Amino acid sequence: MSFPTVGELLDSFCTIERKYHGGKFSSTENPFYENFSKRRFNYSASSDLDKVRMVFLKSVLDNPTNKTLRRNGRFIWCKNLSYAGINEAGYRALSFTVDDGKKRFIVSENECLCIPSKTYVNNNSLFRTKDKTFLPFSSVFSYQKALRIMARYEGIDTDKFKTVVQEQKPFRPGTLVIPKVGYFYPQIHLETPQHRQTEHPCGIILGDSFHAKRDIAREFYRVRFGDITYEKIHPIQMEIINAV
Repeated sequence: MSFPTVGELLDSFCTIERKYHGGKFSSTENPFYENFSKRRFNYSASSDLDKVRMVFLKSVLDNPTNKTLRRNGRFIWCKNLSYAGINEAGYRALSFTVDDGKKRFIVSENECLCIPSKTYVNNNSLFRTKDKTFLPFSSVFSYQKALRIMARYEGIDTDKFKTVVQEQKPFRPGTLVIPKVGYFYPQIHLETPQHRQTEHPCGIILGDSFHAKRDIAREFYRVRFGDITYEKIHPIQMEIINAV
């Protein structure tokens, strides 16, 4: 597994449409740019009893059968959610249908974001900062209503199902991770010519974020990268180190 440099993380963040070079933005597109990072998502009238809003990252296209899940950054109503177990990379996966279709998609938890019905994502350019890009979004396995839908689909007790999902979560205290290119933005004081060329240090998960307990629909972690501790890291902002 290769570790990204600080410069790669700074230049490839998903809110940046064009590469920055020579003191100005170039015509080169940032391959990690995500349309959803600048979209506004309003509250929904739905109560999320049988469906939830999901936004899918570019990595979902690694599987060509998932191409219809990419809708220019817009969310998709996903129904019939079911737990698909642990995939080869060690992440939990879910399966679901879209709109009124019958085809079942299978997606890893690190390839999607969940937008609860009571969530409003502003993304006003005057207030948007890179460190707050993922704060409004939930992970699907932290959203209680999504878990209820899965348990009901499987025909099992909701509390027992939640216990299984919690026990199988990949991000535990002591887990080694690296920052995910395109989704992790280092603290700005690291942006010096010397630091830009160096590999960003790997991280260790210290535990759940203290802030996460305030909102059960969201999942954040305290992660220490080198000598810096980040207090509110979203699961999709890091990748598990499976080999060193």
